[in-house]
Amino acid sequence: MHGVFGPRTAVEAVFLVAVPVVVLVAGKGPAVIIASAAVAYLLVLVFEALVWRNRPQAARPAPALPAEPAPEAPAFAQAPVEPEPEPEPQPEPEPAPPVLEAVPDPEPIPVPEPPPAPEPEPQVVVPFVSSTPRQWNLWDLERLSREHAGGNETRDEERSFLLMYLRDFAGPDGMLPIDFDGLVRDSFGDLVGAR
Repeated sequence: MHGVFGPRTAVEAVFLVAVPVVVLVAGKGPAVIIASAAVAYLLVLVFEALVWRNRPQAARPAPALPAEPAPEAPAFAQAPVEPEPEPEPQPEPEPAPPVLEAVPDPEPIPVPEPPPAPEPEPQVVVPFVSSTPRQWNLWDLERLSREHAGGNETRDEERSFLLMYLRDFAGPDGMLPIDFDGLVRDSFGDLVGAR
């Protein structure tokens, strides 16, 4: 009978160690190294199964033969064996009654606090402007547009472009010609209170 470890076992061990080392030297990541080691192990298992299956019949252990019964002793030598009396069954102890424990009342579900009331928005005081045509100051219009920006992004963009356009027509003091009164009232009326 061969020993447990032989040359084949040594070759398989070297193979199992060499495969991950070669993959590591090739610069592969940990997942590839583990996968290659698993594949190598499966190949060794398949090889061992094939070797075990194809080994010669003589090497396989012989099936165990049933043992021959011992010869019976002569009848005169046997002493009569009296059967032992069966022990009387012991009465089983009665189980203790279950102990009832009081279950505490469930905790009340907390009621969420109502959200705080929103703060009232500051009221915008719009000055009263007469309906007669007038000159408007571009710098005042820019200041009012900045102060009230953020409510409507599209409107803010339109006003920004319009203010850039009006700079070409404003005087050094920022005053626009009276011809722009209608345009200013249409575009900035909610800021200056002139509709």
